[in-house]
Amino acid sequence: MIVGVTGGIGAGKSTVCQTFADLGGLVIDADVVGHETIRDSDVIEKLADEFGADILDSDGQVVRPLLGQRAFASDAQRDKLNAIVWLPLRALLRKKIQQALGEDHMRPVVVDAALLVERGDPKSLVDELVVVTAPDDIRMKRTMNRLGISDEEVRDRIAAQLPQAEKVRVADFVIENDSTPGVCRERAAKIWQDILDRM
Repeated sequence: MIVGVTGGIGAGKSTVCQTFADLGGLVIDADVVGHETIRDSDVIEKLADEFGADILDSDGQVVRPLLGQRAFASDAQRDKLNAIVWLPLRALLRKKIQQALGEDHMRPVVVDAALLVERGDPKSLVDELVVVTAPDDIRMKRTMNRLGISDEEVRDRIAAQLPQAEKVRVADFVIENDSTPGVCRERAAKIWQDILDRM
């Protein structure tokens, strides 16, 4: 069983995924896989061609904050980033999912991926889709505290993502994270049991 967990920035995906891990899930973080992807020499070359050679450090590796600054400057720039990174990232993600299933096919594999819905049909990658939602004001506060960025930057990031309602429409399960972390974990644990019951 492959479980996808997605949601907008600041919704609480990490809390849900940590709960799933604590309950026995094998979690694969798409952000970590993304970081691996941008260490690939072909991807590095394409990123440097598109966003400027100065996004590379003295070792020829991508300086992620600088890439992020340029890639999130506009929708067009972000689309260029996704066009370069998504296919190799997806291939590496599939490989890691298969490795995890091979290690222990009795435990669900959890894919923590913010853009699972945005990048096409999530069911081509996962069996069950969990969407984590939260009110925008809570998401903004969490993100500002976690990343130390301005409210304007957070608004831009929220606006750049698919609206929560669009993600909810394709979800198998929805966790509304509008309270404390403890309440979120309780809700996640209930959903986890529902997922296990489907296996």
